[in-house]
Amino acid sequence: MCLAFAAIGNKANSQNLSLSELLVNSTIRIECHGDTVINGQRIPFTSTGSGFFFQFAIGKDTIPCIVTNYHVIKGSISGVLRFTEDLNRRPNYGHIITQTVTNFSQRWVKHPTEDLAIMALNPIISDIVKTGKDPFRVVFNETDLPTQAELDGYTAIEEALMIGYPVGFWDSVNNLPVVRKGLTATPIYLNYSGQPHFLLDIPIFPGSSGSPVVLYNQGSYGTRQGGLVVGSRLKLIGINVQSINAPVLGEVNLNNNQHISTTTNIPINVAIVIKASELLAFKPILTNIISKQQPRR
Repeated sequence: MCLAFAAIGNKANSQNLSLSELLVNSTIRIECHGDTVINGQRIPFTSTGSGFFFQFAIGKDTIPCIVTNYHVIKGSISGVLRFTEDLNRRPNYGHIITQTVTNFSQRWVKHPTEDLAIMALNPIISDIVKTGKDPFRVVFNETDLPTQAELDGYTAIEEALMIGYPVGFWDSVNNLPVVRKGLTATPIYLNYSGQPHFLLDIPIFPGSSGSPVVLYNQGSYGTRQGGLVVGSRLKLIGINVQSINAPVLGEVNLNNNQHISTTTNIPINVAIVIKASELLAFKPILTNIISKQQPRR
């Protein structure tokens, strides 16, 4: 049984699965449990976020991980992860493997500057395999990140997909995420406000934090120079981290001519996305971890 699959593009050829089916099996719903203190009382909480599978190349080693935002898992005591069962290297929809992970927040490695975190996938998969089951998962890797030449060829406005679990919502029977479609609101090849981010015009809600954002074109796509490329394209371009909200003031008129005002925030359907290239900042950290784990001669 395989502990990690190859890049999405390679797996499409070897497993006879479409790119779209691979994409919807590349994510995982992250359910966090913990407690917090409110007014002196310890109150349990449950929160949800989105994550996806990504494999790092560290020398001759490959390290498959789950990627999400750090704020998704911060302070959590345990986490619940649900995998679709593997049947002959294909997803066996309707058959879900539920794995509870203890000491959850302590298992994650934090990005040095961005709101990102990764957790090693192999220990979790190994525990599941011991029960006689094998989870199906589709793993992005470094070849799925855009090169500088590809970034230079992107147009200022590109169609993009976000795959995740808004407000924790998902197909609970088939263990599948929700796919949203939008447009880049700022060019991918520029850093929004000087940060390694770009904006995405897309319906966005809490729970989508940690969702992968991909360019996915079937048949053809345009270039920055005005050309047209015949063929399909799939690239991991970012990780959703935050939605932009706008304050809205409301008033209620009472019978005695009194007014009650209230303010609430509503989403304006603009997401802040961390560029996928920031995942490479984890490589020196992983290299250091591996070197410490290797026995001294």
